[in-house]
Amino acid sequence: MRPAAAEGRLRDLARGIRWYLREVAGETMYDRYVEHVRSEHPGAMVMSRRDFERWRQDDRNDNPRARCC
Repeated sequence: MRPAAAEGRLRDLARGIRWYLREVAGETMYDRYVEHVRSEHPGAMVMSRRDFERWRQDDRNDNPRARCC
């Protein structure tokens, strides 16, 4: 395999792993929220990331779902 091709495949693998970890950790939820508000509710105010995370945490505490504890 050529060095450039191997480097490209390694870069693609790293990009895929980064995407997966961000999805599992929930980091992309804010990005999807912003995209949704801007496309479905033009002119509406978008919460800051901090406010969004606070809202998510409050929602999890107020509406517990199946979990171990």
